[in-house]
Amino acid sequence: MITVNSCNQLDKNVERGVALGNFDGVHIGHNQLISTLTQKCKENNLQSCVYTFGIHPLTIITGKEAPSQITNINMKKKILESLGIELLYLEEFNKDFMNLSPEDFVKNILLDKLNCKIVVVGFDYTFGRKAEGNVEFLKQMSKKYGFEVYEIKPVTIDNNKVSSSIIREYIKNGEIEKANLFLGRPYSICSKVIHGRGIGNKIGYPTANILIESSHLIPKTGVYATIANINGCIYKGATNVGNNPTFEGNNTSLETFILNFDESIYDKYIEIKFIKRVRDQIKFNNINDLVNQMQKDINYINDYLQL
Repeated sequence: MITVNSCNQLDKNVERGVALGNFDGVHIGHNQLISTLTQKCKENNLQSCVYTFGIHPLTIITGKEAPSQITNINMKKKILESLGIELLYLEEFNKDFMNLSPEDFVKNILLDKLNCKIVVVGFDYTFGRKAEGNVEFLKQMSKKYGFEVYEIKPVTIDNNKVSSSIIREYIKNGEIEKANLFLGRPYSICSKVIHGRGIGNKIGYPTANILIESSHLIPKTGVYATIANINGCIYKGATNVGNNPTFEGNNTSLETFILNFDESIYDKYIEIKFIKRVRDQIKFNNINDLVNQMQKDINYINDYLQL
């Protein structure tokens, strides 16, 4: 997959099919949209393209920090490539772009920049100045300018519409199994292993302390059954999200005890996939109680995860 952020990097003679949206989470609804795109592109000999933004539009619109993301840009690239996307266009969202009319978006972006012949969007897609453009307007423009529009209807599970917002709430509430069902894969965080307080080493359970960045969506505090991907190798993990109340910690940390693993991985990037929330965070009266509970957690997770 090729990733670009400028029309100067594009061959304008190449005809494309384009999927439009934010694609936070790249959930099962997005998967259906992308599957439609890749299928139509193969049928019409078009290059498949996802057109989205390098930074969240709310950063420019509100002037505030963007909401935490289900998938940061690196994870999004990895997933989109695995789904067969050939081109990822990361547009710069700025004041000029924000004031672009819906028709100018169609003419200047879809037609002039992307040489678009097919557009695939979700049923609730909006675009242009003050979100004045919607799917019906896009269909009107397609007749005027000669391209096709495919609208993807909402995907539901148990009468709940699959959306990034509901997945985000599931993760915040620790309902990881529900979030994973809506995502179509385990929720994961990929980040660098950093030095922590060294508590795990002292009590016989060394952990990988994962750097938490402002863009990361951190699940509810507690202990989770996880899978650690380290250089393409898969390991079972027991991950604690919390502030180490037994040791009077203040800041939220994300620490994973990796089963059957004893290598040094400081400063390396690893991926932690969340599978199941095992229990709440507990403040123990003493270290022995903590160690006993940790061993119970590890035994349970080792039995629960089938790798």
